[in-house]
Amino acid sequence: MGKDSDEKGRLRMLSALATVSSLGMMIVGDFMLAYYGGNWLDEYFATGDHRIRLFCICLAIVTVFLTFFRLIRTALPQSDKDEQ
Repeated sequence: MGKDSDEKGRLRMLSALATVSSLGMMIVGDFMLAYYGGNWLDEYFATGDHRIRLFCICLAIVTVFLTFFRLIRTALPQSDKDEQ
Protein backbone atom coordinates (compact mmCIF):
# COMPACT_ATOMS: atom_id res chain seq x y z
CA MET A 1 0.00 0.00 0.00
CA GLY A 2 2.83 2.43 0.83
CA LYS A 3 4.71 1.70 -2.39
CA ASP A 4 1.63 2.30 -4.54
CA SER A 5 0.89 5.67 -2.91
CA ASP A 6 4.54 6.71 -3.30
CA GLU A 7 4.35 5.90 -7.00
CA LYS A 8 1.13 7.90 -7.37
CA GLY A 9 2.76 10.81 -5.55
CA ARG A 10 5.75 10.74 -7.90
CA LEU A 11 3.51 10.61 -10.96
CA ARG A 12 1.43 13.49 -9.63
CA MET A 13 4.59 15.52 -8.98
CA LEU A 14 5.97 14.83 -12.47
CA SER A 15 2.63 15.72 -14.01
CA ALA A 16 2.56 19.03 -12.13
CA LEU A 17 6.16 19.77 -13.16
CA ALA A 18 5.38 19.04 -16.81
CA THR A 19 2.29 21.24 -16.69
CA VAL A 20 4.07 24.17 -15.08
CA SER A 21 7.05 24.01 -17.42
CA SER A 22 4.86 23.77 -20.51
CA LEU A 23 2.76 26.71 -19.31
CA GLY A 24 5.93 28.72 -18.73
CA MET A 25 7.18 28.00 -22.23
CA MET A 26 3.76 28.83 -23.65
CA ILE A 27 3.69 32.18 -21.84
CA VAL A 28 7.18 33.13 -23.01
CA GLY A 29 6.50 32.01 -26.58
CA ASP A 30 3.09 33.67 -26.63
CA PHE A 31 4.40 37.05 -25.51
CA MET A 32 7.47 36.93 -27.75
CA LEU A 33 5.30 36.10 -30.75
CA ALA A 34 2.80 38.81 -29.80
CA TYR A 35 5.50 41.46 -29.37
CA TYR A 36 7.60 40.72 -32.45
CA GLY A 37 4.67 39.65 -34.63
CA GLY A 38 2.74 42.78 -33.69
CA ASN A 39 5.80 44.89 -34.32
CA TRP A 40 6.24 43.30 -37.76
CA LEU A 41 2.57 43.86 -38.59
CA ASP A 42 2.86 47.50 -37.48
CA GLU A 43 5.79 47.99 -39.84
CA TYR A 44 4.07 46.08 -42.66
CA PHE A 45 0.86 48.11 -42.45
CA ALA A 46 2.75 51.30 -41.44
CA THR A 47 0.44 52.16 -38.55
CA GLY A 48 3.15 54.10 -36.73
CA ASP A 49 1.47 54.00 -33.33
CA HIS A 50 2.05 50.32 -32.41
CA ARG A 51 -1.69 49.67 -32.29
CA ILE A 52 -1.41 46.15 -33.70
CA ARG A 53 1.42 45.23 -31.30
CA LEU A 54 -0.71 46.38 -28.36
CA PHE A 55 -3.66 44.36 -29.67
CA CYS A 56 -1.47 41.25 -30.02
CA ILE A 57 -0.12 41.64 -26.48
CA CYS A 58 -3.66 42.05 -25.11
CA LEU A 59 -4.69 38.93 -27.00
CA ALA A 60 -1.73 37.07 -25.46
CA ILE A 61 -2.81 38.17 -21.97
CA VAL A 62 -6.36 36.93 -22.60
CA THR A 63 -5.02 33.64 -23.95
CA VAL A 64 -2.82 33.08 -20.88
CA PHE A 65 -5.72 33.92 -18.54
CA LEU A 66 -8.07 31.53 -20.32
CA THR A 67 -5.44 28.78 -20.28
CA PHE A 68 -4.94 29.12 -16.53
CA PHE A 69 -8.71 29.25 -16.00
CA ARG A 70 -9.18 26.06 -18.02
CA LEU A 71 -6.33 24.35 -16.17
CA ILE A 72 -7.78 25.24 -12.77
CA ARG A 73 -11.28 24.25 -13.83
CA THR A 74 -10.19 20.84 -15.08
CA ALA A 75 -7.78 20.19 -12.19
CA LEU A 76 -10.26 20.84 -9.40
CA PRO A 77 -12.77 18.10 -8.74
CA GLN A 78 -16.31 18.97 -9.71
CA SER A 79 -18.71 18.46 -6.83
CA ASP A 80 -21.63 17.83 -9.22
CA LYS A 81 -19.76 15.04 -10.99
CA ASP A 82 -18.65 13.45 -7.72
CA GLU A 83 -22.19 13.28 -6.34
CA GLN A 84 -23.70 11.59 -9.41
